[in-house]
Amino acid sequence: MHETILDSQSGLYLAEPLDTWLTAAQQDFAIPEAGGSSARVFLLKNALGKTGFGPDPAFKVMRHDKIAYAKPLFLEEFNILAGLHGLDGLTPMLQAGYLKPAPGTVWPPEVAPLSKILEKQGNASSIRGTLALFDLDEIQDVIDQYEERLQDGWLAFLILERRWEDNLYLLCDAGYTRGNFVRNLSMKQVLDISIQICSMLEQAHAKGAIYLDHKLLHYYWNEYRQKVIMLDWNIGHWLPETFSPEMQHSDLVQFSSRALHHIFTGRQAPGSVAVGPNRPEDIANAPSRYKASYSFDVQNRLNADEMSFLESALDGRFQTPTEMKEKLQFLYNKRQ
Repeated sequence: MHETILDSQSGLYLAEPLDTWLTAAQQDFAIPEAGGSSARVFLLKNALGKTGFGPDPAFKVMRHDKIAYAKPLFLEEFNILAGLHGLDGLTPMLQAGYLKPAPGTVWPPEVAPLSKILEKQGNASSIRGTLALFDLDEIQDVIDQYEERLQDGWLAFLILERRWEDNLYLLCDAGYTRGNFVRNLSMKQVLDISIQICSMLEQAHAKGAIYLDHKLLHYYWNEYRQKVIMLDWNIGHWLPETFSPEMQHSDLVQFSSRALHHIFTGRQAPGSVAVGPNRPEDIANAPSRYKASYSFDVQNRLNADEMSFLESALDGRFQTPTEMKEKLQFLYNKRQ
């Protein structure tokens, strides 16, 4: 661990917000905000040059005004990202630690940086303080110091790779794309994406992690590599000693009703947890079964086997990611 100063004049500093964004360009309506309820996320820069964390990393810091709520979520995310380190397709934690903001710190308003004026308003470069930075092999020290640091006025943070790929919501949501989502990805690509997510869940579950917050805003698509990347585990759970089939099944139902139904049909399943900032109780209180909903275009896009699969997934008939992946692979192999 080493300490350094957060200051835009002399070293590392926080720049534009990455946690709240709305649609710009040709769209005349907004997509749901990606602002989290437990954290703020900013671009991390260095006034003296490179940050040392790769290009433009993301700095995810605990909200100073919601520490009681954020406290268990950050602890889970520290454990999960440390436990899943090296897993392909997951946005990695680069470092972690604590920030003690300078006295009198005022955090910037949460505005989407759709113009230079708004970007400046949401910029956090005025935030100053002390950073306690821990390397990946020191994460247990972060966890061991958690209670004491928070009581002493420090805020927990993670430094993560910033995603430059296409957010799957922007490609697959029927409302955002004005119904043209079927043109963005072929059904073969949709099946491939679903297989990749199942593979990631399969590996995470094997280590004792469940994801739960399967909104499509958390999945990104690298067109060049034809690869899915996921982020944001703070509503998930790290349970290597007590992981159960019931927990695994619940994670699959949430995946099916939100991400899977969304990329298949352009919408989440009716009655599923809404897109946007979600709290753990939103997911804990969600239904355990759902019904599929198909627009006319989607009925022409999906074949009978694919509709049957989606309906089975929503009904909770798959018990493991492996079982689901095998069925998806069968559907993928049948597609031209």
